[in-house]
Amino acid sequence: MRLFSSIVGFGLTGLLLSTQCAAKIIYAGVNSAGGEFASQNLPGAFGVDYQFIDEKAIDFFLESGANTIRVTFLLERMCPLETGLGNKFNETYFKNFQNAVNYITMRGGYAILDAHNYMRYNDPSMQPSSGSIIGNTTDPKSASTAQLASFWGELSTRFKSNPNVIFGIMNEPHDMPTELVLANDQASIDAIRKTGAPQLILVPGNGFTGAQRWLNSTCAGCKPNSEVLTAIKDPMENFAFDMHLYFDNDTSGTHNSCTLAAPSNLLPVTSWLTSNNYTAFLSEFGAGSNPTCFETLNNTLTFMEQNPQFIGWTYWAAGPLWGDYFLSVEPGVGPESNTTWPLVLEPRIKGLQPMQRCGVSSAKVDSSAEGLLRVLEGCLGLRLPG
Repeated sequence: MRLFSSIVGFGLTGLLLSTQCAAKIIYAGVNSAGGEFASQNLPGAFGVDYQFIDEKAIDFFLESGANTIRVTFLLERMCPLETGLGNKFNETYFKNFQNAVNYITMRGGYAILDAHNYMRYNDPSMQPSSGSIIGNTTDPKSASTAQLASFWGELSTRFKSNPNVIFGIMNEPHDMPTELVLANDQASIDAIRKTGAPQLILVPGNGFTGAQRWLNSTCAGCKPNSEVLTAIKDPMENFAFDMHLYFDNDTSGTHNSCTLAAPSNLLPVTSWLTSNNYTAFLSEFGAGSNPTCFETLNNTLTFMEQNPQFIGWTYWAAGPLWGDYFLSVEPGVGPESNTTWPLVLEPRIKGLQPMQRCGVSSAKVDSSAEGLLRVLEGCLGLRLPG
């Protein structure tokens, strides 16, 4: 009630001005990877094989100004092989995941729920290549598109009352017909919306959902994402295309060098987004800790700030189990926590303030009175319809 009084005192006009003056980037933060770690060990031990977040690290990022954390999970842990992909969950794994999401969102942050499975299910032991492609009707071991939809129907039902949740359909589909990516994406969107959940949905493409190759074929006989994914339909019109971008010579994010020019690698997809009135979210990007990579990152972040087709980004990566992984920005542990984070990422996040917090996740800024009330929904402890 005290919060509501302060809002009334500030005045709706003040809120409108604050929102209208905010940066074009709505979401900025990091990935907290770990829920998919040790994928050869199923179900695995929490805190040993996998872990979603470190709460002190989440506090650090949110207090630094970040407002979004992408939380990764593994489908084979959420939906055990014994019951298959669908609406039967390992409730122990889900509870640990839910605790992580709630910790982020109760502090006003946004949590992206990321199915980190490369559009595959049944054998994650050698990700990103192992496992059967979801919806591949020629593979008798493959989970079906309907099963993926059932999964998203169940998960979104469990989170539809949390306005600070964002649904990330699938991490990095690759080497499959782009039409199948479309079918799986569309079935997932339909299942989420059928539950009444109105939150933002991040929609991936083929080719590891690479932004730099969005207009190109990414495998033999595969059509470009740009030619196929224009068929996506969302009755709530609240989705953004989920894109990734790395800067090493093979765009894998496994090398410390940055050899690909930035932001010219974003020009073609930005033109496509503009022509089709779409938005995008760069949910993974990372670069080595050296002057060339710092320049590359800064140029990329500047480009996104200047082009409203990009609504947000999450850096790869934080997370409690990385150890000395070269891209880790996990506070006090990751090699980049003392370089890339303070030199590049934190200053850019501080430059985006004030950022949206405590509200309904959306692909667009709505500065109307109704929109502002919805932004405040989470802060006031209210819940979405249903």
